[in-house]
Amino acid sequence: MIAIVSSCLYPEEKKGESKRSHFTREERERQTISTLRALENCNFSQIILVDNSVSTNLDVINSACKAVQVIHVKQYQFINKGINEFLMLLAILDILPENEPIFKISARYLPNENFKANFDEAYDFKVKPYHLGTKSSSISTRGYFVRNKHIYEDFLLKTLNETFSYEQRVVGIRSLINFVKQFLKPVFNVPRGASVEFAGARVLKYAGYHTEYVDKLGISGTIAGFENKSIIEE
Repeated sequence: MIAIVSSCLYPEEKKGESKRSHFTREERERQTISTLRALENCNFSQIILVDNSVSTNLDVINSACKAVQVIHVKQYQFINKGINEFLMLLAILDILPENEPIFKISARYLPNENFKANFDEAYDFKVKPYHLGTKSSSISTRGYFVRNKHIYEDFLLKTLNETFSYEQRVVGIRSLINFVKQFLKPVFNVPRGASVEFAGARVLKYAGYHTEYVDKLGISGTIAGFENKSIIEE
């Protein structure tokens, strides 16, 4: 099984936007190195870190974790960070071997004592859901398992499409009015409010994947964008 770590070690802080990380540069480096070293202890056949930092200098990671393949992807930083993550993941699929399961984890999160690097290949995905079966259903993108890179590519593309198209969908009278207004007088700077967590849950539900939903994946960490630095577990 392959482990893919999605990372933005040195995020760009844009004027007028909310703070992307409440951790210092050094804290983010230590947390990311802890992620990679924990994965090394889980006996993955390959570990890849894909990063879209504003800086291309990731020597601190290369030096600390020599067995990890580090790939930097230069990107425009969207407000919706999930879009950047999915584009990064698509960019590295061509280097992955055929028909090998994938565990994806966000940098700075750690496999904990409950983590098991196993995946039933009768399924396409193993994910942790939130509010499953409701209109606000979502999935955690901090960590999940995928059967192979071809299924992963299909899911990533479908989820990006859902992320961009959901706001334009007519689901009631209000959205119909907005659709007509947008058709008659287009506005081109509409913010992308749909999250990839929400869009991904819709794709898993309607696109015909065979998904194993679990209460716990066995990972823990802290959310960079929250000032409250309490540890969350999934």
